[in-house]
Amino acid sequence: MAVRVNARVDLFAGEMRQLLTGPVGPVLRFVRSVARRVRTRAVLKCPVDTGRLRSAHREEVGVGRGQVYGFVVNDVEYAAAVHGGTQPHQIRPRRPGGVLRFETGGQVVFTTLVNHPGTRAQPWLREAMEEVAVPAGFRLVRS
Repeated sequence: MAVRVNARVDLFAGEMRQLLTGPVGPVLRFVRSVARRVRTRAVLKCPVDTGRLRSAHREEVGVGRGQVYGFVVNDVEYAAAVHGGTQPHQIRPRRPGGVLRFETGGQVVFTTLVNHPGTRAQPWLREAMEEVAVPAGFRLVRS
C-alpha cells in the first residue's frame, strides 16, 4: 500500500518578496556572489598600462521592479574603446590651425594629421562573464 503525503506551504506576498528579493534573501545573495566573482575575474583579465582601467571595476546588485539584477561595469572613459577595439581613424588637432606633437624613434614630430590604424578588441569583461556567470546559469544580455 502506497502512502502519499501532500504538503502545502502558504507564503504571504510579503514573505515571498522578502525571500526572493530581500537584502538577505538567497536569490540576492547568489547574484551578489556571482557578480563579485565576475568582477574578480575581470580585474585579473583586464589589460594593464597605467592600472587605471584595472582599478575601476565595480559591481552593482539590487532589486528593481521585482527583479534581482547584477552588473559589473567599468566607467573609465576609454574602457569601451579598449574592450571593443577601434576602427582606423584620423586624429586631428583640437584647435583649428593647431598641430599634433608626439615622439617616435626618439625624435619629436609635429604634424596636422595622423592616420591611426585602430586597435584590436580586448573583451576582458565579456570573457569574465562567459567564464563565471554563464556556468552559474546566467545568460548574457547586451545593454
